[in-house]
Amino acid sequence: MICKRTLLLYAFTSVSVLSAQSTGRGDPPVAELAVSFGRLDIAEQELFAASSRSPREPSARGALGLFLASRGHVKVGAVLLEEARQFGGNASAIDARLARIYPWYGAWNLVSLLPTARSFDPAEYDRARWLAVHRGTVHGPDSVVVALEPSELTALGRVTLNIGGTTVLADIDPNVEGVVFPEEDNVLGSTQLFGSLRGSGTMLGVSYSVAIGGLTLTNVPVRFDDGVRARIGFDVLSPFAPTFDQAAAQLTLRVRAAAPVGTESIAFLLGFPGIRIAARPALPLVPIESEAGRAALRGRRWTLDLRRGAITLER
Repeated sequence: MICKRTLLLYAFTSVSVLSAQSTGRGDPPVAELAVSFGRLDIAEQELFAASSRSPREPSARGALGLFLASRGHVKVGAVLLEEARQFGGNASAIDARLARIYPWYGAWNLVSLLPTARSFDPAEYDRARWLAVHRGTVHGPDSVVVALEPSELTALGRVTLNIGGTTVLADIDPNVEGVVFPEEDNVLGSTQLFGSLRGSGTMLGVSYSVAIGGLTLTNVPVRFDDGVRARIGFDVLSPFAPTFDQAAAQLTLRVRAAAPVGTESIAFLLGFPGIRIAARPALPLVPIESEAGRAALRGRRWTLDLRRGAITLER
């Protein structure tokens, strides 16, 4: 079973630590095998069934919560993870997951109130407390269309950000959270800083204002790393049901406008950070930025629609 185990997705790699005590097991459960072969529908059925059989068993509750959050149902998944902690789950493991899930819907107040929050890195804890008081806002029209430039770094494109009057080209990168700037970018004056992460040169902060075309976001989590290119994560873009159109070199972001339904859909799993998609039926999910992931989307207008838990494609 070693080959099958290597295919198991990261969404399940920490399920065992969600329970109060980990126990040994043989072959992977049906849900894990279903995920490893891209059958997310079967995995969901199995996880719901397991939670129904043992509604107060923390690992079953936590596995279902983590899966639903990974499918884009972040609020529902977070509630189930909170319940898993209440039922005796490993608080540190669960809180570490929740600290990555809550920001996807702007719940920084919940990050700061996590029972184990004080054990976080001081810069992370201080930033969460600040964002809990200074909630981010969005200003702009119902939808905006901005230029999407080619990116050899992530293959998903680059967009222009305006931070305090400074223009920065940022690669869209599903493997980062918030916005990442190189230290040399001239945006520090528009940023609230909270210090460096322990054992690294990474500085955490919050940008007071980030504009993408006619859309302005306030109080956006950022970090500064030496020697990197500017990048923006899907956690920043996903609330706006982004539509990517590489052929037209355009990115559409929606504040109040409805996302397109599309003619086809591709299931995904979020990794907080990271996104894997079911590029081909009955095969392992692949990173969206991989060659297989790009091939599944190439030549199509596609939208990341968290509400539907799918990437929708248009002809």
